[in-house]
Amino acid sequence: MPILLRKLTLLTILCWLCACQEGNRFEGMRSQEESERYQAINDSMQHRTPHALRLIREQMKQAKDSLTYYDYYLMYGKHFLINEHPDSLLPYAYRTLQFAKAQEQQTPRTRGLAAMATSSIASYHYLLRHQADTVIQLYQKAYQLMMESDIQENLPDLSANLADAYVAKSDLPNASKWYRRALFLNDSLELPSKRTLSLYMGLGRIYTMLGDYEQAKNFYEMTDKRFDEMKPNMQSYFLNNYGNYFYFQHDYQQALNTFRRLKAHLENYHAEQNFDMYLCKINMADVFLNLHQTDSASIYVKEPESFFRKYQVNDGIYYAQTIRLGIALQEFNKDKAQRILQEPTPSIQDISLHKIRANYMYHYYAATGDYQKAYAAMEESLHLNDSTRYEKIHMRSSDILTRLTEDTIRLHHQLAMEQQKLIYAKRSIGGWILVAVLIFIIMGLLLWFNHERKRRLQLRLDMLTLRMANTRQRVSPHFVFNVLNSRMMHTDQQEADQLMKLTKLIRANLDLTRKNIVTLSEELDFVSQYVEIEKQFIGEDFEFSIQAPDREQLEDIKIPSMMVQILTENAILHGLKNKDGEKRLWIQVTKDSEQTRISVNDNGPGFDILRYNSKRTRTGLNIIRTTISIINQENYANKMSFDIRNDNGCHAILTIPHDIHFTHL
Repeated sequence: MPILLRKLTLLTILCWLCACQEGNRFEGMRSQEESERYQAINDSMQHRTPHALRLIREQMKQAKDSLTYYDYYLMYGKHFLINEHPDSLLPYAYRTLQFAKAQEQQTPRTRGLAAMATSSIASYHYLLRHQADTVIQLYQKAYQLMMESDIQENLPDLSANLADAYVAKSDLPNASKWYRRALFLNDSLELPSKRTLSLYMGLGRIYTMLGDYEQAKNFYEMTDKRFDEMKPNMQSYFLNNYGNYFYFQHDYQQALNTFRRLKAHLENYHAEQNFDMYLCKINMADVFLNLHQTDSASIYVKEPESFFRKYQVNDGIYYAQTIRLGIALQEFNKDKAQRILQEPTPSIQDISLHKIRANYMYHYYAATGDYQKAYAAMEESLHLNDSTRYEKIHMRSSDILTRLTEDTIRLHHQLAMEQQKLIYAKRSIGGWILVAVLIFIIMGLLLWFNHERKRRLQLRLDMLTLRMANTRQRVSPHFVFNVLNSRMMHTDQQEADQLMKLTKLIRANLDLTRKNIVTLSEELDFVSQYVEIEKQFIGEDFEFSIQAPDREQLEDIKIPSMMVQILTENAILHGLKNKDGEKRLWIQVTKDSEQTRISVNDNGPGFDILRYNSKRTRTGLNIIRTTISIINQENYANKMSFDIRNDNGCHAILTIPHDIHFTHL
């Protein structure tokens, strides 16, 4: 029922927007000449041209009515957002909002003015990273006002601002929803395609935060090709996010090149004291730190931290403290690091900044020999990664439903328009026949479309369920870390150092479980390390081997992650762990011109699903079978297969054709 109401509401909004475009002009609306002049001066202000403020003041003097005066009065106040005094905007915005509310007759023009003033106040709080909930409430209020205004062409930009506010709150599903709503509105209002550039760029930022770098890369490269079409402030926004994209992939040199490109761009527009410049410099400080250039990092962190403390930008203060901590660690100055940790730490919601801090805290405690706290920092980082994975699954589910809703709205709208046309055609028997035929065709198309949409939606939901199950099936890092932490507390310093190295190695391998498709080389490396951990529980008479082509050939073979690990775990758990005498486990990989065959073998009693019907075993086998089913639905010629045979032990066999595609994983 809520979904139906949402569809009807959006359909009503869409039809209302169309009616507004085709109907009479709103009372008090600007003429086309006035609108073009306003937009030209606003663009001039955004480009920071020397004469922009003079033009705004001239328009204020020449204004023929109060509404026009306050349009330019608010524009003059908004220029403070792009210089070193952003708080000077507030008196202009509040005075404009007070004027708009005081009008006896609320018209689309007054509501538009109130919407722009409210949005400006929200932008100020967002820029200085104040309470995210406050920013969201202000933007939503501005959105409602703008829906009933004469400036609905700004709705996509306002939706994008709301999406950014949700990003600041680390609510990525809602952020994605508002970006896609912005794209939908841009299409419905038939606005120029170049206005969607910032929207695709915002989606790229979200996918970067989720670690889906391939998807993010597509959005960023598409935007970069049309870089010159964007306004300067959007160019700055793009370059900052593009630099972060390279940073989170650990491509620090490319990140530094991109931030230098941003710095030169801001200097070209005389924005040396702009918030974007301070953000650029603190990002450069972090990149220099990761390039082990601590002198440059120290220089670049000072000026932004001073600005952030002046305006109480908590995210910036937290980030600057984290970078100074990293500098102290690289300089092996533990006393300095200790003093930084004693400073008051502001509360923030940005998961990315928490991850960066957790990484430095891990290195700090490891360097000071406090392995228990180092383990706690590592566990926090793991928890944040798990949280990000959940957000990714949640966001993709939300995306699917949002797209389905938008497609349904378009179909309803098209059908409604078609039926309106048919009313005028019902003047003869031939007209009635034509109506019947058209309705029959449309209904047939709708039924076919909905059938196909449901089938694809079910396939994608099955894929999401599989990924959640695959995450649960992975080797429990908490179990391994708890064992190692217990050993650390009862061993000497040398052995504790060795265990800490092992912990780091295991943590690095956990990165594999976050990928959907891996090379066979990566999968076998992971399995080898997994068996190395398990062998101490099996006994001394355990033998393990891998018979496979050379590593170069294994790098060319793709496979869904964790498949071989699941079969290896089942072989150990049900075939070897409770077996007396010699225990053998061997993995064979054979490759011919058409396919690769992977066999996980043991000399246990053989596999009996009725005897070993544990929940974990069922889940593991279900993951394999469901994964193969999803893959085979998109591969009509050659299909992947899985078989279990009992012959002096158990032999689990995966067969993967070389030309198979993993489109939906």
